[in-house]
This record gives sequence, C-alpha cells and structure tokens, in this order.
Amino acid sequence: MKRSKLYLIGAVVLMALSACVSEEIPSGSKDGAGKMQVDVDILRPQATRAGVNTADYPITIYKADGTVEKEYEKLSLVPKQISLSVGQYFVEAHTPGEMDKIMDSPYYIGTEPVTILKGINTRANVVCRMGNGSFEVKYSDTFATAFTSWKISIDDGGESAITFDHWMETMKQYMAFEKNVSELSVNFVGITAAGNRITMANTLTKRQASEQYDDDNEYFSGGDAIVLNFEPVESSEGKITGITLTADIQFEESETTYPMEVEDKELPGEGGPEGDDNGGENTGGGADNNAITLNLPEDMTVSGSTDPALGNTYIAAEHGIKSIKVKIASTSDEMVSSLNDLAGNYEGIDFMNGTEVVDNQGLVSLFTDLGQTLVVPSEGATEYTFPIGNFFGLLQFLPGEHTFTLTITDMQGNTKNGKLKLTV
Repeated sequence: MKRSKLYLIGAVVLMALSACVSEEIPSGSKDGAGKMQVDVDILRPQATRAGVNTADYPITIYKADGTVEKEYEKLSLVPKQISLSVGQYFVEAHTPGEMDKIMDSPYYIGTEPVTILKGINTRANVVCRMGNGSFEVKYSDTFATAFTSWKISIDDGGESAITFDHWMETMKQYMAFEKNVSELSVNFVGITAAGNRITMANTLTKRQASEQYDDDNEYFSGGDAIVLNFEPVESSEGKITGITLTADIQFEESETTYPMEVEDKELPGEGGPEGDDNGGENTGGGADNNAITLNLPEDMTVSGSTDPALGNTYIAAEHGIKSIKVKIASTSDEMVSSLNDLAGNYEGIDFMNGTEVVDNQGLVSLFTDLGQTLVVPSEGATEYTFPIGNFFGLLQFLPGEHTFTLTITDMQGNTKNGKLKLTV
C-alpha cells in the first residue's frame, strides 16, 4: 500500500485554513524569499512505547499545488535553514520506505502547512502519527500446552489479513486499515494435543470499547493498539472444547488500555444455514440429515510452511462410510496439468473428476512416492480424517486458488458434501 494521498490533500486543506487566519501569519513582504527550519516530532505517547528515531525520516517540501519543491533523503541531511520563495508550502516526513498493508513495525507519517514570507525565518514542526494500527497476541502456558498447532487471522476486509501461528517468535504485527473499517474479524483454528480441531470466529468494533474515543469515531485508524488474549476452554473431563478470547485497545493519544467486548460470529457448519460449504450440505437419497459429520477447515491461504495439521478434515458416519470422493478444481493451469498427469500415471487417481478415497491403494502409492504416509479407510469405517494438509507442500509452487470438494456417502445412501478453498 502506497502512502495515502489523503495526507497530501489534508495538508493542502490545512494550508488553506491557515491562510484564512491573517493574524497568525507574520508580517512581511509577499515578494522575494524567506527561510524555513524543519523539526520532526512523534505524537505522544505512542513514540514513548516505540522508541522512534526520526533522524532517518525522508523530508519532502511540496508547493501548494502538490508539486515537489525540495526533497531530502533524511532529516539529518536537511540544512539548518532552507531558502524558499515566498508562498504556501507543506512539509511531509515519514518512516523510511513505503507503508505496506501488513508490516512488522509501525509506520509514522505527518504533514505541516507553512507560509513563507520575505525576510522571515519560519519553523516547520512536523508531528508524525502512526499510519497503521498494531495487533499483539498473548496466551498462557496452558494454551501453549493444549494446542500442538494453531493459526489466528485478523481481517479488515482489505487485500490481505494479519496471521499469527505457533511457529512465529514475534506475536506483534501492524496493519494499515482500509478506509472506514468499523469491524474486524478474528478467526482461530487449532489442533489440540488429543488431535481434535477447535475453531472460533469473533468480531471486534471500536464502539465495543469500555470508554469512548476522540470525536466518537467508530472507524479503526492508525495508532489503535489492540491486544488479543487467548485461553483454552476445558471440560470437567479435561478435554479442550473451545477458546475464550478477550481484547483490549489503547488509543493513539492515551496511556490507558480499555477492554473491548468480543462478539461471537457464527462459524460455517455450526448452526448456519443448510448448504454452507464448510459445514457440509446433506444431499442424496438418505433421510437422516445427521448421519454424516463433515468438518472441513475454513478457507485459508497456505504456503510451504503452513502446518499440514490445519488441513485435517474429520469425517464420521454412524452407519458406516461407503464412499469419500475428492475432487479438485484450480485456477492454476500448472495445477490442472499436474492433476491430469497424475490421472495418467496412477490407477484410481482422477482428482479432476473425483478420486475415491475408500480402499484406494493407488492413493496410498501416490503419497508414498511423494514421501508422505497416507492411510485410507475401509468400507464401513465409522470415522476417518482426510489430511488435505498433505497437499500444502506441493501447492506452494502453484499460485492460484485450489478448491477441494469432498462428497461423503454412508452405507444407507445418505450423502454430505463440502468445499475448501486454498489460496497460494
């Protein structure tokens, strides 16, 4: 994400407003030249927490029409006094580089309108504010012990989401919020030490904070610092059954942290409308809509480092499993070509039209050749976990969207199907 032109537009507006207040402009001729001194500061108290050094901040001086008058690679190279023709200007300072959507550090940016008059020494004090907000994940030792793997995603509806997982050493990241974002989605998926899959979806809004904020602004903005605290929920038998999320927020100009309410968001397949892809849709000739369980993971973005356990798909059928068909569709031409090649080289493998998993030893041979172990169920088995995560390492070389469709049929003809989209 490039630095927003809104900063420049805002600076132009500020110049226009300051020009209307004649008593604030020092007396002097409107012809000739004057001088300007540039100082850069960081809005407190965020700077106190971040320990910001502004010496390397690039400095740009713009004319009133937005064209560049002077540029300096960093503040430390700016002359003590800059000679400028009489007129209206604004000065911009920012963290070196461009502000991306997701970053590992805060990005500060600020503009200051300046009026230059003949023979007058003017000081431009540019106050930089955070252009992005921060997210920090915290959890207890109990949480760390309860889960062998987990992934947390935070989405503002923009081009990409922040993700945290159990592999990461640093549990703090920064997001440049989209315009007018009033709600954030927080999703969790984890595999317990017992091998069970736990999912959770929540939403956060600024209006859920226990205290109000400047100007009653409901939208998330740069400088908002959000801390997410995760704890496992344990049954009386000692089984992990869920996750509890609490959240706190600190606003840019405040030293105080305020708790936020966390709202539950209905997960696909957990009380949602019938036919939701992730939860599975009941079809076919059987009359028992609860006879088959199909727990697919949520759609996700994967890479070679994504934990394969996050792709585990649990299947159960109280009357016994008759068939598990797996079909793969892809936007990647390379992926489609690879799937067609597999169909020509392995008996019983045709993912483009649907591969049978039950009793399919050809599928076992395929994964053996790929250096992976796969166990397929026998007809009549009452439960099975299909490891879609076994594909993660292969997909990292095939950018695109890959959709897995699973169709489960039990021994009495009941059928359930669902989809999982993996984005690389």
